[in-house]
Amino acid sequence: MDENEYRSNQIEDKVIVDCYNDEEISCAWECYMEERLSESFKAKIIGENPEIPVGEVVTVKDNLYQFDEIGSIIWKKDHANTIHYLEVEWNDEEFDIDIKDLKPLKKDNETLKAIKNWNYWIRKY
Repeated sequence: MDENEYRSNQIEDKVIVDCYNDEEISCAWECYMEERLSESFKAKIIGENPEIPVGEVVTVKDNLYQFDEIGSIIWKKDHANTIHYLEVEWNDEEFDIDIKDLKPLKKDNETLKAIKNWNYWIRKY
């Protein structure tokens, strides 16, 4: 099974299972993201960026506000936006870091999985 097929299955099995219309799908996404974006976690910087050196450990902050800002109620592709950056804290300062430049220290981080699922969903639909 390739990554896209796996992600599609994850979305169908964990997010939109038993949804029959747009309103139910919207509510399902909102619940799914609220459960996964509401906790901070530690991650290592793995990509080049101007603010934080590669290898440094940062705290990825509670990023639920980012999902709220992109408009979870309007989830259709022509209205929805991807989440590209997460707010992190490093040396008592806050930065927005590209998701691809972060590697969670905790194996199977649900926050990054949820964001990848969301980004895949709006690209696909």
